[in-house]
Amino acid sequence: MKGRKCKSCLQKVEAWNESCQDCGFHLVLEPDEKRKVRYLRTPALGALLWTQGWTFGARLYFWFLLSLVPVFGIIALVACLIFGRRWAWKYGGWDDWGSFTERMRVMDAIGVIWILGLMIGYVWIRYGGGL
Repeated sequence: MKGRKCKSCLQKVEAWNESCQDCGFHLVLEPDEKRKVRYLRTPALGALLWTQGWTFGARLYFWFLLSLVPVFGIIALVACLIFGRRWAWKYGGWDDWGSFTERMRVMDAIGVIWILGLMIGYVWIRYGGGL
Protein backbone atom coordinates (compact mmCIF):
# COMPACT_ATOMS: atom_id res chain seq x y z
CA MET A 1 0.00 0.00 0.00
CA LYS A 2 2.88 2.31 -0.73
CA GLY A 3 1.71 5.93 -0.80
CA ARG A 4 -1.98 4.98 -0.46
CA LYS A 5 -4.40 4.95 2.44
CA CYS A 6 -6.24 1.80 3.45
CA LYS A 7 -9.92 2.37 2.65
CA SER A 8 -11.04 0.25 5.58
CA CYS A 9 -8.91 2.21 8.06
CA LEU A 10 -9.91 5.49 6.44
CA GLN A 11 -13.61 4.66 6.85
CA LYS A 12 -13.09 3.72 10.51
CA VAL A 13 -11.21 6.93 11.24
CA GLU A 14 -13.79 9.08 9.46
CA ALA A 15 -16.60 7.31 11.32
CA TRP A 16 -14.83 7.90 14.64
CA ASN A 17 -14.23 11.56 13.82
CA GLU A 18 -17.93 11.99 12.98
CA SER A 19 -19.17 10.18 16.08
CA CYS A 20 -16.85 11.86 18.59
CA GLN A 21 -16.81 15.59 17.96
CA ASP A 22 -17.01 16.74 21.57
CA CYS A 23 -13.49 15.93 22.78
CA GLY A 24 -11.70 18.34 20.42
CA PHE A 25 -9.41 15.69 18.95
CA HIS A 26 -9.30 14.63 15.32
CA LEU A 27 -7.69 11.40 14.11
CA VAL A 28 -5.48 11.53 11.02
CA LEU A 29 -3.94 8.63 9.08
CA GLU A 30 -0.20 9.07 8.70
CA PRO A 31 2.57 6.61 7.90
CA ASP A 32 4.83 5.69 10.79
CA GLU A 33 8.10 7.55 11.22
CA LYS A 34 10.26 4.57 10.21
CA ARG A 35 8.59 4.43 6.79
CA LYS A 36 8.97 8.17 6.33
CA VAL A 37 12.65 8.07 7.26
CA ARG A 38 13.27 5.08 4.99
CA TYR A 39 11.51 6.83 2.09
CA LEU A 40 13.38 10.10 2.65
CA ARG A 41 16.72 8.26 2.63
CA THR A 42 16.12 6.61 -0.76
CA PRO A 43 17.95 8.19 -3.69
CA ALA A 44 15.90 10.52 -5.87
CA LEU A 45 15.94 8.91 -9.31
CA GLY A 46 14.48 12.01 -10.91
CA ALA A 47 17.33 14.12 -9.54
CA LEU A 48 19.83 11.79 -11.20
CA LEU A 49 18.09 11.71 -14.57
CA TRP A 50 16.60 15.20 -14.77
CA THR A 51 18.32 17.44 -12.24
CA GLN A 52 17.04 20.89 -13.24
CA GLY A 53 13.42 19.85 -13.63
CA TRP A 54 13.47 17.69 -10.51
CA THR A 55 14.93 20.43 -8.28
CA PHE A 56 12.33 22.91 -9.52
CA GLY A 57 9.47 20.43 -9.04
CA ALA A 58 10.76 19.48 -5.59
CA ARG A 59 10.79 23.17 -4.58
CA LEU A 60 14.55 23.27 -4.08
CA TYR A 61 15.07 26.56 -5.91
CA PHE A 62 18.61 27.23 -4.70
CA TRP A 63 19.71 23.84 -6.03
CA PHE A 64 17.85 24.56 -9.27
CA LEU A 65 19.89 27.73 -9.81
CA LEU A 66 23.09 25.98 -8.78
CA SER A 67 22.43 23.13 -11.24
CA LEU A 68 22.41 25.63 -14.11
CA VAL A 69 26.10 26.45 -13.55
CA PRO A 70 28.13 23.80 -15.45
CA VAL A 71 30.70 22.88 -12.79
CA PHE A 72 28.27 23.11 -9.89
CA GLY A 73 25.64 21.20 -11.85
CA ILE A 74 27.49 17.94 -11.16
CA ILE A 75 27.68 18.81 -7.46
CA ALA A 76 23.95 19.61 -7.44
CA LEU A 77 23.19 16.31 -9.20
CA VAL A 78 25.08 14.22 -6.64
CA ALA A 79 23.80 16.21 -3.65
CA CYS A 80 20.17 16.04 -4.79
CA LEU A 81 20.49 12.36 -5.64
CA ILE A 82 21.62 11.59 -2.09
CA PHE A 83 19.88 14.25 0.02
CA GLY A 84 17.17 15.59 -2.31
CA ARG A 85 14.13 13.91 -0.82
CA ARG A 86 15.11 14.94 2.72
CA TRP A 87 15.73 18.52 1.70
CA ALA A 88 12.53 18.68 -0.35
CA TRP A 89 10.46 17.44 2.60
CA LYS A 90 12.19 19.73 5.09
CA TYR A 91 12.32 22.95 3.05
CA GLY A 92 9.62 22.46 0.39
CA GLY A 93 6.63 23.59 2.45
CA TRP A 94 4.48 20.58 1.58
CA ASP A 95 0.92 20.43 2.88
CA ASP A 96 0.98 16.75 3.70
CA TRP A 97 2.94 13.55 3.24
CA GLY A 98 0.63 12.25 0.50
CA SER A 99 1.12 15.25 -1.78
CA PHE A 100 4.88 15.09 -1.22
CA THR A 101 5.21 11.39 -2.12
CA GLU A 102 2.92 11.84 -5.12
CA ARG A 103 5.07 14.71 -6.43
CA MET A 104 8.27 12.69 -5.90
CA ARG A 105 6.75 9.75 -7.78
CA VAL A 106 5.71 11.98 -10.68
CA MET A 107 9.11 13.72 -10.81
CA ASP A 108 10.92 10.37 -10.85
CA ALA A 109 8.65 9.12 -13.64
CA ILE A 110 9.26 12.28 -15.69
CA GLY A 111 13.00 11.76 -15.27
CA VAL A 112 12.75 8.20 -16.61
CA ILE A 113 10.57 9.34 -19.54
CA TRP A 114 13.04 12.15 -20.29
CA ILE A 115 16.01 9.77 -20.47
CA LEU A 116 14.06 7.25 -22.56
CA GLY A 117 13.06 10.05 -24.94
CA LEU A 118 16.66 11.17 -25.30
CA MET A 119 17.81 7.61 -25.99
CA ILE A 120 15.07 7.02 -28.57
CA GLY A 121 15.89 10.35 -30.21
CA TYR A 122 19.57 9.47 -30.35
CA VAL A 123 18.91 6.05 -31.89
CA TRP A 124 16.47 7.54 -34.38
CA ILE A 125 18.91 10.25 -35.48
CA ARG A 126 21.94 7.96 -35.46
CA TYR A 127 20.50 4.91 -37.20
CA GLY A 128 17.22 6.05 -38.70
CA GLY A 129 18.66 8.77 -40.89
CA GLY A 130 16.75 11.54 -39.15
CA LEU A 131 17.75 15.20 -39.52
